[in-house]
Amino acid sequence: MKGLFRNTLFIIAAALLLVGVSKSVEGISGRNRKADIMYLPSSEAVRMFSLGYRNIVSDILWFKTVQYYGGYRMGKNSLRLFRHLADVITDLDPRFIFAYKLSAVIMAQDLGELEEGIEILRKGIENNPAEWSLAFEAGFLYYLDGNDYKESQRYFRLAADMPGADERAMRFAASAAARGGDVETSINMWRRLADSSNDPFMDNLAAGYIEKLEKKLSKKEKD
Repeated sequence: MKGLFRNTLFIIAAALLLVGVSKSVEGISGRNRKADIMYLPSSEAVRMFSLGYRNIVSDILWFKTVQYYGGYRMGKNSLRLFRHLADVITDLDPRFIFAYKLSAVIMAQDLGELEEGIEILRKGIENNPAEWSLAFEAGFLYYLDGNDYKESQRYFRLAADMPGADERAMRFAASAAARGGDVETSINMWRRLADSSNDPFMDNLAAGYIEKLEKKLSKKEKD
């Protein structure tokens, strides 16, 4: 028991040390993020400090990183070191799904770094190939923040094809295809949704979109 207690205290101290260092660097940083990151422990170093308790350290770091983000929202600090912290957290716990998703949104919307947000989601997809919601989030970011309907459609379809995926993934894929001008593909997706659903609401919704898109396609062919 004493050994476990001692190890736990050491883990907490190591985790707090990382965030403490990040705060001190944040206070003096005036150059660029790459230079600042040199002062922070790497994922490898934190793994070593964790003594096998990676998930515990990851949870502690996530809590402190959320506080760090809260400081940004209150105007107390920038988010210069956020990507590094998100990488360390997800290196320690590759299955921390919520950390991938929230980090991606913060990178895309608060930092204006859409591709960095997508990159952390790709990391999550690679580490969790059966988790459809990560691909869905990537499609959503491309749809809303990037206006890149081709990539959005690709990720929504990837999500839709995963076991246990919510039907929203195919609906958004169909919407992205239509927004991107791929009307025929959108029609086929809505038909697939209608064929696979026993919900009268979904049948009516799909029928409405199919009718609208077929009219659009017919008009395009005439022009």
